[in-house]
Amino acid sequence: MRNYWILVAAVLVTGCATHLPVASTTPAATSSPKPLVPEAVATRVVETRYEVRSYRDPDDPRVRHDAHAVYRATRVPAQIEALETTPRNKAAPISYAPLPPSAELAAEIATQKEISAELRAIRSRMAAVEQQARAQFGTLADQTADTMNLRRQLEEERARVRELESKMSEDMAAPPAMPPQVASGTEPKW
Repeated sequence: MRNYWILVAAVLVTGCATHLPVASTTPAATSSPKPLVPEAVATRVVETRYEVRSYRDPDDPRVRHDAHAVYRATRVPAQIEALETTPRNKAAPISYAPLPPSAELAAEIATQKEISAELRAIRSRMAAVEQQARAQFGTLADQTADTMNLRRQLEEERARVRELESKMSEDMAAPPAMPPQVASGTEPKW
């Protein structure tokens, strides 16, 4: 064991005594010294305000957040004076260029316009026919109601005529009764 400790001490002393050679260089002299890190463009911080409506917390429905403002800090170049913007729908895109006129396209558009005009005419004719059909249906319904009333009245009159005919036939079949004055010998005065 003693030999082992001697060996470890010799290895440690040998490892510490070894030095690696270090190369040293001196920078060449230049007329203007260049910075190692390039200079950043001058910037400033702009705060943008966003309004947030009130909402319920999705993790805990018992918590409700009131309406408040949220600010975002954005770093912009210092040359920008104002950050006024215009809505996207106010200006046409830069790449906007109408298509050149085409004979085929013009013919297709003319065909579509003709078809649209025909469809409008058909729609107006259909509306007129529908109006006429509704008027005729109303007249037919009224006439049907009148016909039903007349048929009912006719049946009532026929029943009354049959009743009267049966009474008359019964009266004809029975002999006429003598009035009481004729039997007594006095003549009736009309």
